[in-house]
Formats: sequence, structure tokens, C-alpha cells
Amino acid sequence: MMRLRKLTAAAVAVVAVSAFVQTPAQAALPDPPTDVRLDWQGNLVHVTWKDQGEGNRLYIEYADLGTSESFSITRPSADNEIVKTGAVRRSSKARLAVSNYSDAGSSLPAYSEWFDTQVPSEPWLQEVVQQPDRSVKLTYTVQPVEDTTPNDPLDQPDSLIALTDGPDADDEQEHQLGIGSPWGVVPPLDGPVTIGLIASSGWGSAYGPRDARVGTVHAGFTVPAQQVYANRLAIKGTLKQFMGDGAQRATGIPVELQARASSTAPWKTYGRYTGNTTTAFDTGIAALGNRQYRLWVPAQKSATETAITVIPATSTSAKSSVTLAKFTTAGFTPSTARAGATVKLSVKIQPASTVQGVLQRWDGKKWINGTKIQLKNGTALIPIKASGRAATSRYRVALGPIVFNGLHLNATQSPTFTLTVR
Repeated sequence: MMRLRKLTAAAVAVVAVSAFVQTPAQAALPDPPTDVRLDWQGNLVHVTWKDQGEGNRLYIEYADLGTSESFSITRPSADNEIVKTGAVRRSSKARLAVSNYSDAGSSLPAYSEWFDTQVPSEPWLQEVVQQPDRSVKLTYTVQPVEDTTPNDPLDQPDSLIALTDGPDADDEQEHQLGIGSPWGVVPPLDGPVTIGLIASSGWGSAYGPRDARVGTVHAGFTVPAQQVYANRLAIKGTLKQFMGDGAQRATGIPVELQARASSTAPWKTYGRYTGNTTTAFDTGIAALGNRQYRLWVPAQKSATETAITVIPATSTSAKSSVTLAKFTTAGFTPSTARAGATVKLSVKIQPASTVQGVLQRWDGKKWINGTKIQLKNGTALIPIKASGRAATSRYRVALGPIVFNGLHLNATQSPTFTLTVR
């Protein structure tokens, strides 16, 4: 009996040892990591933690979205550090969960602080004004987004930039504006530009749906150097309008013809016209005296849901034109007479001014002054005695400068006329 008990005990011992070898105790899960920290490195999210050299799985949990998704995985013995783009879902409350893993499985997670991944609201452009120094004042609003995790480790100031772009490929520039301010100024820029507003955080950007378009107009015109009083001064205007995306063909552009009596006198508008950029257009005016002229293009402005367009006022340089008196009558009645007979010299001019002139005769080489003529209200009728041997002579009337209604007219000579003495 004793021997049987010993054998039985030995058998039990063998069975026990065999069971331990065949079914080892389950290995323990790794401990959770500790000290999960977040910050920014440039525009990348920087994550660090502490562990015992295990591999790691990182998830991002969105409390407001009720979901989570993988953020990154590291191998065992790798650095306990991740630098990764912040391209994640927009969330008002999120956190990173970091767990260690081994062959036995994954640990419970350790968590970062809560943070948000929101971007600013779309900036809305309200007003555009080009200032005298050609800088551009932009008025805008950016509706605040509630920060549900204030002072979180990934909080950083939002930014607002004005992105300017011109007709050329390398014209793009960025200009910082104050996102908390109701307005900002883009410095003076050469040529036409399109300006877009972009509000940004570390998590992304919001592009404003409305742009500022600042254009330019180049105006040109031609003015006859001189014209006879009351005749039409044929002034032709041309326009070229440019926007940020190149030259624009346009019609219906308001244009004013302005004139002044001298370079020190103020400009006055004498005609309003509708110009275009496709053909030259007429901006004529009656010649009423010596004046300087220019084309003035008033400032233009229009607004739609997608753009506010401003084109500053512009003008041509001044060009001068002189005016000559207009002879409506100049000659003898009759134009043929015997020597010693009396004929009448009739002279009428416009404007109906009182002015002194002189009757001149051509001697074959030069004009010789003769009888003085006094015109009253633009008219003179003077008896003249025909003299000299039988011949036909050429005459003209020469007038001095005239001032009429405050405007000067240049000295003027009439067309030639004849008197035949028999």
C-alpha cells in the first residue's frame, strides 16, 4: 500500500509539472505610458511620452464627434516622439490617447490634455478704399469661434493675411493683417491687383469668399493745336482699363472733359461722356478761346457677392489749344472800281468783340499796313478810295489779340480778298 501511494504521488507530480510546461501562465500586459505632452514644431504637431521601450499606438479621440481614429504607430525601442502634420478633423474638443503594446497585447491608454482643432471663420470683406498714397484699406469681419478648451497646449494666435496677386505669375505677396481688428491696410502696390483674405490657425485656413479687385485706367486723348472760334474742337479720347487678371475690355466708363483758361486756373468740367476701351471716342467741344484741356476719369466702384471692385480716378496730362477769331465777312463792295471811286470795306467777326485791326496789302514780297480798322461788337464798315494804276491787288485784315468772356484769342488774319482798279 505504501508503494502504491508513492507511485500515485509521483504520477500526480509528473502531471502537475507537465501541465505547467504545456500551459504557461499568461504574460502581463505592459504598463500604460506616462507624461503625454503636446506642442507645435513649426506647423507640425509634436507629441512626446514616457514608457519602458515598448511600441506605441496613438489615437485621436473627438469628444464632440463621438469617434476616434488612428494618429500614428511606433515600433519598440523607437524614440517616444512624433512630429506630424495637423491634418485632422475639425473638432471643438479632442485629445490624443497613447498606449504601449507588446506580444501580450496593449496597455490601457494615457491621455493628453484636451485641445481643439478648429480653424477661424471665413473672413468677410465689407469695404475697399484706395487711399491717396495708393495703399488699400480693407474693412472686414471674422466671426469668433468659441474656444471650448482655453489655454490648451496647442492654442496659438490665429492669423489673417491679405494675399495680393497681379497679372504676372510672380506677383503674389502676403501681407499680415490684424485678425482682431475691423480693418487693415495693404501697402502701396504697382499696377492692378486682386486681394484675397485668408484666416488661419495651426489646423488649417479659411478663405474669404469675397475678394478686393483694384484696377487701373490709362487715359489718352488728342487735341487740335488750334481752331477757329465757335468751330468744334475735335478731341478724341482713348481708355485702357486693367484689372488684376489682365486688361479688360469695357464700355460705359464715365469720362469728363475738363478745361481751364491757364495753368494756374482751376479745372472745370464742360462735358460728360461715356467712354470705352475698344475704340477712340469723341469728346469734342466748341473752341471759345485759348484753353488747356484734359480728360478726367472719375473713380469707379462696384460690389457683388464675390468681389468689391475699385478703380481710382485718373486723368490725362494737360494739352493746350489756341483759338483764332472767325471772319464771317471780309472784303470790298464792289470788288471792282475805277481809280478814285469809293468802295466799302466790310468786316464781321466772331466773337462779337470790340477790337482794333488794320487793312494790309500784299506788295509782292510782304504785307504792308494800311488803313486802321476799329471793330465794334465784331463789325466794321469803312469807306475806302480806290487808288493806283489799273491792277488787281490782294488784301487782308489783321486783328490783334482779343479777350472775350475772360478767354484770350490769338492775333488773327482774315482770308485774302481782292480789289480790282480799272
